[in-house]
Amino acid sequence: MYTVLVGGPDPDFLGSSSRARNARVIARGGATLCSLDALAEYGPHAAMLVPPDVALMPSLFRDSTFDAATRRGTPTRLVSGTASIVVGAASALAVLASSGDSASVPAETVSDGTLLAIRHARERRAATRAALLATAKPSDGWVSRHCNRPISRTCSRLALACGLSANAASIVTLGVGLLCAWTAAQPGYDWFVATGLLFQLASVLDGVDGEIARATLTESELGARIDTLVDQATYAACFIGTTIGWVRAGSGALAFWSTVAIGVALAITLARGGRFVAKHGQNASFVIIDRSVRRAALDTGRLPLQLAASAFTLLRRDIFAVVFLLVSLTGVRAAIPALILAGILIANLTLSLYGPELADAARAERRRPKVAAAT
Repeated sequence: MYTVLVGGPDPDFLGSSSRARNARVIARGGATLCSLDALAEYGPHAAMLVPPDVALMPSLFRDSTFDAATRRGTPTRLVSGTASIVVGAASALAVLASSGDSASVPAETVSDGTLLAIRHARERRAATRAALLATAKPSDGWVSRHCNRPISRTCSRLALACGLSANAASIVTLGVGLLCAWTAAQPGYDWFVATGLLFQLASVLDGVDGEIARATLTESELGARIDTLVDQATYAACFIGTTIGWVRAGSGALAFWSTVAIGVALAITLARGGRFVAKHGQNASFVIIDRSVRRAALDTGRLPLQLAASAFTLLRRDIFAVVFLLVSLTGVRAAIPALILAGILIANLTLSLYGPELADAARAERRRPKVAAAT
């Protein structure tokens, strides 16, 4: 398919050029950009004219009405809300564009959210909300979907309005994580509660970089790696801070050396998990481990793997942050190292005893067709 981005104003959308974002959507959809002057050269090949006040969504290329209209070849106006584009044979669209007579072009409706109107400020605000809603991931758990995402999307809108990139949002999250670690190092109940609240905030903000990247179509291997490193740094820093606060509260040398041992075991476990991700993952995200455990439990039906899958649910960032907050309200700092130690043991036993099953599950997950985030 050939695509012409019709000339005109280039509204700011999602913190940058709407025309540049449309070009990324077009490339991801497998289409090719061309100029209006060259459109007629492509004869019967499918093409579309995209006006400057319309933002394309990746879901457009999966829409059945869009697919049928591009196959017919006769010019058709595709409408979603107040936004519309024209598709058809390249030669026919070239004639239509030169004549400027589009009033007689028949219209059909495509799915909501596949085209977004961005002509006015009010439309751009609504389009931003729609684009961020479409960034939801099928792997999101209940806490992420119903608690974290509504807040993180608000933060993403503010970040985009300020022109922050996904990587810059990751650095902000890291800053909150390091502040959380500092509060954890302070003895006393109030400081521990503040740690739980900040850890929960860091968990919410952890979704902002991904939402920005998916909304602007700027995902990258570097971004995934930065996100993973920020997660690990936040966990490690908060663990160290909690240990310092525990010792400063008068728990003594036993608390210190026990958490040192747990810290070393945690580092080894993360390195082991990193090797699994490097071998079986599509990017640097540790999510592939969780998905592989779940897939292996489903495929094999083995009770230990099913129990491990349940335990891995508690270790997910969104769930663990809630558990951390609840523990902080009790004031029992020793519970955090104990939970981490339990997670370390479960992770290592699962990787050791069921390595081949997890590898098979990871390969199956990689072959699985990607599910549209908006569905």
